[in-house]
Amino acid sequence: MSGKGSSAKGKSGQSKQRQKYQNTFAFKSDKYSTKNAEITALPVQGLCKRCLDIIQWRKRMGQYKPLTVAKKCVGCSQKTVREAYHVICNPCALQKNVCAKCQLPEEIMPSTAGKTAAELLLDRQNEERLLSLMTERQRRSYARKVERGDDEGAAKIADRIRSSSNGEDDDFDFGFSDDESDGDDIEGDEDSEDEDE
Repeated sequence: MSGKGSSAKGKSGQSKQRQKYQNTFAFKSDKYSTKNAEITALPVQGLCKRCLDIIQWRKRMGQYKPLTVAKKCVGCSQKTVREAYHVICNPCALQKNVCAKCQLPEEIMPSTAGKTAAELLLDRQNEERLLSLMTERQRRSYARKVERGDDEGAAKIADRIRSSSNGEDDDFDFGFSDDESDGDDIEGDEDSEDEDE
């Protein structure tokens, strides 16, 4: 008798079928949901590349379920795991140099956790400086885009302001530089002094 397979009718030797219907457009989560905003703001740390991609996919597709109560760590047997889908706590993961989700000794990706206090202060100062360079209309557009979560639109406005403040605005550039004009005046003054003598 040849190898035993499934006894179900029509299942012998069949491989898994492909997806029957293809999505016409990608899933987009509700942008007005406060729960989604809180979930996307949660930091992800102590994970390898593969696990980080999985967690980010879950957040993007609305499949992420945050922990409400601390979970028991497999490493130290304490209730110290505060992140969803992690099986060991961050101190144990750092000590063992493994991923906190799959426990494999892969390269750990940098944390997407909040920035340090100094970095936050620097970012706030840069944003205040940028807002002071904007006109009222640009400021309102920028604030509206940030509030809606349109980071690309806000970045475009910020880049436009930065480029105009750096002197890249060519509206009144007639091909002269400050160095050339200053140098000509100095040389002309020296020649006139020589003629007087």
